[in-house]
Amino acid sequence: MEKSADELLATPRWRATDADLLSALREAEELHRRAYATALAVLAEARTRGLTGGYDNTRLALHDAARISVTEAARREAHVELLARSPEARAAVEAGLLGADHLDVITKTLAAIPSHVDPDQRTQAEFLLVEHARTLDARALKRAARHVLAWLDQDGPEPADEPVEQPANTLYLDTLHTGHVRIAGKLGPEAGALLVSLLNPLTAPRTTDGAPDHRSRAERHGDALADLLRLIANAAATPIDGGQRPHLTLTMSLNDLRDQIGNAHIAGATDLGTLNARQARRIACDATVVPLVLDSASQPLDVGRAKRTAPPGIRRALVWRDGGCAFPACDRSAPWTDSHHVKHWADGGETSLANMVLLCRRHHTLIHHSDWEVRIRDRLPEFLPPTFIDPARGPRRNTLHGARSPLRRKCLVG
Repeated sequence: MEKSADELLATPRWRATDADLLSALREAEELHRRAYATALAVLAEARTRGLTGGYDNTRLALHDAARISVTEAARREAHVELLARSPEARAAVEAGLLGADHLDVITKTLAAIPSHVDPDQRTQAEFLLVEHARTLDARALKRAARHVLAWLDQDGPEPADEPVEQPANTLYLDTLHTGHVRIAGKLGPEAGALLVSLLNPLTAPRTTDGAPDHRSRAERHGDALADLLRLIANAAATPIDGGQRPHLTLTMSLNDLRDQIGNAHIAGATDLGTLNARQARRIACDATVVPLVLDSASQPLDVGRAKRTAPPGIRRALVWRDGGCAFPACDRSAPWTDSHHVKHWADGGETSLANMVLLCRRHHTLIHHSDWEVRIRDRLPEFLPPTFIDPARGPRRNTLHGARSPLRRKCLVG
């Protein structure tokens, strides 16, 4: 049984299990948030009384009394004003569900709402933000906030129309003996700006339930470029090469794939080496499977007809139902996702809406290599977190998009 934060304090830390430490971190954060709620309640009472202690205002009194900056004092006053307007936000902070970073996002988003927006819509937006803050971290909440602002101000700013020169572009590719491809080159201002704009949404540091992203800036850009290439390869307008759209050929025995043993040979335009069986299973979730019969010398005797595991009709239904990556708090849109089988097709899982879910590459990998689980319940995907995140393993769903997303319904019905 996992120890609470108080129990852990009374126990030598070296004796604590990993699960105990992770659970204690979660509980400590909840305590920190509840303490912040108490600090805001005290500040609210001081403001109500007009208490200044001889200073010009409560903000300056707080600055000296608590040894915090005037900027921080102003930030807390903004939080106090939010909690005074929103009982839902106050209850969530007092329960340890929301922290100061969540309140920052909500207050800044509300301040960014155009003045012409109807007061009732403004109130609805505030309610939506608080509801999403209960289940999202601050970074994911910012994404939800962008959806809210887009719903409130659907016209947006007028686009600029300036001519841009188009100088020559160069690109050098060098395939290394390890299978890696080294890239060098130069793009003109227009092409360069386009590439940067496509990569920027994919290069921000990622967190999974608060865990920091340890990738370097170069690694984040490399992963973003790989995601972009996958999107291009799946696009309907992709150029034809040798009678087929650009693709990777992955070869391994079906038994090895089912048993998650051995390696798979992967080849494209050049020989790119091997993948282990776990990686192969992830790729095979959304792939064209070609049966290949080999003789005793491993020479091909017969090639069967390709069978696509996620046919267009099911893919369209998945896009309508999930809207994008279905993992909780992920805002990656449908073109960036794979069609994942809840019960793997190699294990007999059906290729059907009731057994599939859209996952971006990062969360697809996480599902295959962690204790996160996904299931379909009430015809919608839901995810069960590891016990160190939630000892009760309460099911979670993505509320940013999908058929039943509050934000999506708002955008659809206005």
